[in-house]
Amino acid sequence: MNTRHNAVLFEFTNGHHAAIGLHEVAELVMSPKLVNVPLAPDYCHSLCIWQDRAIPFIELAPLIGQRSLEKVNLALVVTYFARSNSEQRWGALGLSTYFRMMSVEDDAACLLPQDSSAWPSIAHSCFQLADENVPILNLNALFEQHLQLAL
Repeated sequence: MNTRHNAVLFEFTNGHHAAIGLHEVAELVMSPKLVNVPLAPDYCHSLCIWQDRAIPFIELAPLIGQRSLEKVNLALVVTYFARSNSEQRWGALGLSTYFRMMSVEDDAACLLPQDSSAWPSIAHSCFQLADENVPILNLNALFEQHLQLAL
C-alpha cells in the first residue's frame, strides 16, 4: 500500500471538497492581489498577480452552481500543461481555508457528484472520502477549455 501523499484536498464551499494532484501545486498565496476583470463570469471575476504574472483566478463554487460561504483569502497557485501546445501554464484557485495533503488509492474511485452538470467537463475522475464523492480536477479543462468557452 502506498502511504505517500499524492493529492491535495480542499474545501470550496461548506462541506464540499475537490482535489488536485500534489504535483500540480505551485504555491499557496495568503491575501492574494486580485485585479477585477469587468464583465467576466462570477467564477473567474479576477486575475491573480503572482510572480509578476497575471494568472486566471477561479472560484469553484459559483462554477458548479454553489454559493461561496466564506471570504476567499487564499489562492492555491497551480500548474498544468496546456494540451494544445504542451506549454506550462499557471492558474489560481480561490480558497477560504487551508488545504490538506492526502493519499488517494485507485480502489477509492467512484462516480462524479450529481449536483452539477459542470463536473464531467472539469474533472478527470472522482474518489470516495467518507460520505462524499470528491472530484479530481482536470486543470487543463478548467483553465484552458472552460474559460475559453466562457469569455
